[in-house]
Amino acid sequence: MSVDYDVTVIGGGASGMMCALRCARAGLRVLLLEKEILLGRKILVTGNGRCNFTNINASGDKYYGDGKFAETVLKIFPARACLKFFDDLGLLYREEGEGRYFPITGKSASVNDCFAAALLFAGADIKCKCEALKAYKAEGDFKVECSDGAKYCSKFLVLACGGAAYPQVSGSMKGYDLARSFGHKIINPRPALSAIDLKENAVSRLAGLKLYCAASLSDNPQQREEGEVTFGAKGVGGNNILTLSRQAQSGDKLILDFMPQFSAAEFKALLKERAAKYPSFKIKELFTGILPAPLYNLLMDYAGLRKNTLLVEINDNIFDRIVSTVKGWPFTVAGIRSFKEASCTAGGVSAGEVSPERCESKLVKGLYITGELLDIDGHCGGYNLQFAWASGYSASEAIEVEYGKSNSKKNKGS
Repeated sequence: MSVDYDVTVIGGGASGMMCALRCARAGLRVLLLEKEILLGRKILVTGNGRCNFTNINASGDKYYGDGKFAETVLKIFPARACLKFFDDLGLLYREEGEGRYFPITGKSASVNDCFAAALLFAGADIKCKCEALKAYKAEGDFKVECSDGAKYCSKFLVLACGGAAYPQVSGSMKGYDLARSFGHKIINPRPALSAIDLKENAVSRLAGLKLYCAASLSDNPQQREEGEVTFGAKGVGGNNILTLSRQAQSGDKLILDFMPQFSAAEFKALLKERAAKYPSFKIKELFTGILPAPLYNLLMDYAGLRKNTLLVEINDNIFDRIVSTVKGWPFTVAGIRSFKEASCTAGGVSAGEVSPERCESKLVKGLYITGELLDIDGHCGGYNLQFAWASGYSASEAIEVEYGKSNSKKNKGS
């Protein structure tokens, strides 16, 4: 069976839906293939099911891999244009700090539902539970062989297959295999935006705590990420930790500042003032109302402080020991979690082989590669979805132009 389309989009995630929708709205015959039972499975779990769908601060410096590529794509479809696009889809949303935007319903499904309705209205042909097994170019057109036995033919092909993260909700290596079959180089895919496991067993004493901290890695102290850190039995999570996980390696030191709102001198002065006010109190009472009990109990053990010490007995060296620990507690990275717990993938199709202005392959004319499949990944906080929307938009614009050119040639020749 062979069905002809103008464009086939493989992957019904963020970039694939964006590209398919805009091409369909432009009048192209669009086939959207998705191996899962419904579109946008990964979107449904982003932001803990709330979908932080963009960030107004998205710029090239928020991305790894090829920041200049990301910057070019984001200029074509910046975050403000993204908000306008979702306005037109009928999505209501709100900003929740640090430039992050969420649907007002608090449900990721709202984003998916808006897209699905728009795709159907635009006339896109959507086939779910249909995995692209093989893709190639022959006689000027692209052929796609699918798991349902069907073979599809189109003038343009978009690889929007996503990365390997979250295999339980669509993540796989298949997109890399398809890109590789067209001659593209694949930068080793690895988990990104994942929780960090720590070597210190004592971290289990902090399990369940959520504390606002500044975090950094010892080999890159200039990159300090502030935010709420969640402590588990074996490690830590939270948006700032997820962002740092991209560069974390086993053996690195993860430095946590539990009082980022104070300088070391300010925090020391605060503690000394409290000690002078309550000289007969024991040392643990120095932290009452400042640090939660599990943390200050671990602090006293880690810093070698005697729990029965009176505040009047604390000398300047002990104050310095407390301050240096609270303001720069070093934990040892054991590793980051696997693809099953990673929010996105680092690595992928080499961005140097793709045009940033068009998201078109430099190796194969008419082949477009978008979203997480590329060797570009962003900080935590809506940046990866913004890049996905923008790259899908960029590809659709380029396809529309090429489609117009080819039709113009046909009309002249008739």
